Amino acid sequence: MLNVSILGMEDGEHAFEVSCESATIQDLFPEFIGSVQVNGILKKQGKRLTLHAQASCDANLVCDVSGEEFTQRIESELKLQYLLDSQLYSLRQSDSEGDEIILRDDEELIDITEEVRQELVIHLPMRRVAPAYVNTTFEALHPELLDDKKDSDNSESPFAALKHLNIQKN
Repeated sequence: MLNVSILGMEDGEHAFEVSCESATIQDLFPEFIGSVQVNGILKKQGKRLTLHAQASCDANLVCDVSGEEFTQRIESELKLQYLLDSQLYSLRQSDSEGDEIILRDDEELIDITEEVRQELVIHLPMRRVAPAYVNTTFEALHPELLDDKKDSDNSESPFAALKHLNIQKN
């Protein structure tokens, strides 16, 4: 799991680096392979903690243009805010929403696994194109499929008979 230690942390900025295997993160998409790495800075001011980090992992994707498998590095930025307050922690509701995550005063670790998982999944590309085919269209790569499609559209279309109807508006 991706845990950042805050035990005995003094005020100021602290660099951190954590990593784990993608298979150990629950509900992470199967496209992700290898190690999930998180590098960043944790800033402490009194009872407030601010985390700025960069998460990254390799993803095994299938190209939409060529159908070939390729590996792409997926990167995501994390900005999280925490508040160390045991009283607020005990009073909060389980579904509380807000910008700050409330922790107990005696917390030793911050678990950022769920936030990293969500950010990496969101940053998967919708259109997956291998670097070799970035400037190539599907039609240019497979012209034989395009010609067959045009011929079949004209002769076998279920709407071909409707093209010859004359519709008069009253």
